[in-house]
Amino acid sequence: MKLIDNRTAFLLLLGQAASDSRGEMLFGDSLDRVKKTVPDFLGSGPFPDIYLEFPLSGEPYLDISLTAIFDYNSETAYITSPLAGNTDMMMEYIRSSSLKYPDISGGFEIDTSSSAPTAATVHFQPRSHTELAGGFCESIGEAQYGQLYEEMAGRLKDSWRPSYFGLFRGRSGSPLRVGGYLIQDEIKRCIADPERIIRTFETAGFKAFDDQMIDQIVSVMSVTPTHNEFQFDIFPDGTVGDIFSLSTNFAIESPDKTLTAIKEGDGARYFDLLKGWHIADSRIDKMEDVVFARELPVGNMFITFSVFPQWFKVRWNAGKLAPAKGYVLIKAGEYEHAPQN
Repeated sequence: MKLIDNRTAFLLLLGQAASDSRGEMLFGDSLDRVKKTVPDFLGSGPFPDIYLEFPLSGEPYLDISLTAIFDYNSETAYITSPLAGNTDMMMEYIRSSSLKYPDISGGFEIDTSSSAPTAATVHFQPRSHTELAGGFCESIGEAQYGQLYEEMAGRLKDSWRPSYFGLFRGRSGSPLRVGGYLIQDEIKRCIADPERIIRTFETAGFKAFDDQMIDQIVSVMSVTPTHNEFQFDIFPDGTVGDIFSLSTNFAIESPDKTLTAIKEGDGARYFDLLKGWHIADSRIDKMEDVVFARELPVGNMFITFSVFPQWFKVRWNAGKLAPAKGYVLIKAGEYEHAPQN
């Protein structure tokens, strides 16, 4: 029996992230909609991985990224929200595939930026198991997108190989968002030879860049040389859209290490870069205040709560910088003994 249900844990963690007047500044009027919308996505199994996604300049709002964590000994229905749509086949595909490939995952992106929340988008992370993409897309009735992903993975088969994708279901003409992770050696190669980035863009079919954008990408990589994540958009006709993004994280192993990184390490230099480009304002200075971790004993068990920034995203649209985004992870867990840091 769980010591705390997912709905209660989520609302507690969300309240902590929004405390000390951060809610209005970071999330705007989305906060109340999130409280009403997200709990029906949580189910009664293990607490999912949940990211609070918000812009670091411009109009504030809050979106949610949720990755399912399965209890393989339970048959309890996982999703009850009508915004999830008919996801039984999708969830079963992720669950059954993860029995053989435990590194894969999938879930939902929940847009609460407008007063009328729309149907959730879905994401799937096959990692190196590219062959699983087709089956996932078939499970949601969007088989054609599996081929798009496999074709991009085939083109970027080396150091920029895709790891995951996300898409709208039932929305004709909408793009497939494809992303992956750059290893440290590849980041160093790109810094030393920016033409390598251009060659990768040409291979991918991405055309919306200029010399200034390449210089900006190198600047981001230079202050975040260990963890970078890229994203492209691919349309159903195979063309690549005008949006490209590069994300990074800092010491995401634990809240205390994250706090040190963003106060004194690469994170501090990265924050200065984004503010200098005017794609992040004073909101980014609130990130160290967001960090939170507590452990509560209950009998011979412990409940843990944590809130901490994990990812930050720089985006370009048609070669021009767009407002940066922040991603804060909220987590709840239960343990039979105190987890080791």
